[in-house]
Amino acid sequence: MASVIIADTTGRYDGRSLETRPLGGTETAVTLNARELAKRGHDVTVHTNSDEDFVHQGVRWRPLSATPAETCDAYVAVHQPPLLGFVPRPRQRVLWALWGVNQWRHYKHFWRMWRYQPTPILMSQIQVRDYWATLPRHGPLDVIPLGLQADVRGLPPLATPPPRRAIFASNPNRNLRGLVEIWIERILPAVPDAVLDVYGVHQLRPDQEAWTEWAGTLLPSGVSDAAKASVKIWPTAPRAELLQAMRGSRAMLYLGHKCEAFCLSLAEAQALGTPAVIAPVAVLPERIIDGVTGFNRADPAAFAEAAIALLTDDALWRRQHEAALARQQGIDWAEYAARFEQALFGEAARSDGIRAAA
Repeated sequence: MASVIIADTTGRYDGRSLETRPLGGTETAVTLNARELAKRGHDVTVHTNSDEDFVHQGVRWRPLSATPAETCDAYVAVHQPPLLGFVPRPRQRVLWALWGVNQWRHYKHFWRMWRYQPTPILMSQIQVRDYWATLPRHGPLDVIPLGLQADVRGLPPLATPPPRRAIFASNPNRNLRGLVEIWIERILPAVPDAVLDVYGVHQLRPDQEAWTEWAGTLLPSGVSDAAKASVKIWPTAPRAELLQAMRGSRAMLYLGHKCEAFCLSLAEAQALGTPAVIAPVAVLPERIIDGVTGFNRADPAAFAEAAIALLTDDALWRRQHEAALARQQGIDWAEYAARFEQALFGEAARSDGIRAAA
């Protein structure tokens, strides 16, 4: 058994949050990986922006304000170089990249990277590309794609195609306006009965209306009532509701954002069997198989053409739906934790008895 400490400054959450409210990809990854490492026999402590000190599902959760242990076998800082010194004397330091790694090259962080020389654990090839040769490394970079939860994996094909609905499931700041412009100007005229469902984390109150609050910023302005009716903005949804909406969509449409370093929502949609039309931005091309489980289209006209095809061509949708189910299941979190453990401890995981029995 090894002692593992993880520290994360992302948001405000603890080990119970995953089952009680929607969480972002970083918080979800930290929670699920910590649980799986604990199942593998490790002594796991996670420090987050929380208030309580307690044990949940084998993991000890502590506030960042609490003094950490002086040492441990592996200390994992979640993405932020300022966290690298949080545990004073670990046997090894790891920097777990759950966003883009461009910021690690910034002068405010570069010196910390060399002072502590952490082992980086990445999750995509776009991060490998952005990990400059001038940053410290200890041999080949470890790249582990994020795990997918059991509720999106291993489902059978749908018996019939979904209705003509597409879905956006991300932060509306991530180019929702550009997508809605393509929808209204190019897709809706060809498929007038189509609906674009917009899900994601946003701050609208129940008494606020998205088209009133967001017109000219997150949504285009000067849109007709008929076009507005085709774009349905949903409140932040519980996970089960969001996955049902993804599974019930003909396609996920996403123009992406330069900060995307994995795009868990796209990976989950693909595992559910939902084809996608994406722009070649950041990591998005890594999440689909172009022409097989979706389309990678840079030009707005070509993007719209691909979306229209998936919304109207049942045979095309069926081929891509079944291909996504067959080829885009990813790995589960148990396998992720096993790979993570190997990245932490390597051969010592076996020779020193750190690896728990399978």
